[in-house]
Amino acid sequence: MMAIHADGLSEARRAVIMRAGVISAALVLLCLFAESAAAQQQQQQPQEKSDDLDVTMQIIVDPDAKLPDEVVRRIPLPARKPAESAPAAARDQPAKPETTGNDRSSEASEHGRESSQAAQERAREAAEQREAARRAAAEERRREREPPKPPDPPGRPPRS
Repeated sequence: MMAIHADGLSEARRAVIMRAGVISAALVLLCLFAESAAAQQQQQQPQEKSDDLDVTMQIIVDPDAKLPDEVVRRIPLPARKPAESAPAAARDQPAKPETTGNDRSSEASEHGRESSQAAQERAREAAEQREAARRAAAEERRREREPPKPPDPPGRPPRS
């Protein structure tokens, strides 16, 4: 017959539950091993260079060239300008004071302070606008809830 234990399950029912637990644990382990094997296989394969030329559009003037690097390497650089023309151009222009690292850092700090102050001011203005809108909405709700004052009854003189 059926034996019922303290946990309220029969022997057959406990066996089914145990079998389901073992099968689900085995399935989880199998999935983990399959995932790690796939990751190892991807690491072992060398990264192949993609030859898919349909992905991007490139204008290549040379019909024998396969990649744009081949065309770019063949472009000749422009000839250098003579060194004599550079000082002559420098003489024509007024001399600019050289900026040091300290000057640049102080300028950057000043610009940062100005930006920070402007952002704080904008935030303060936005907070004031939100507060004014909140107060206006609260006042409108209060007026809506407030019952209207009854008019003076007819026939009585107004109070002075």
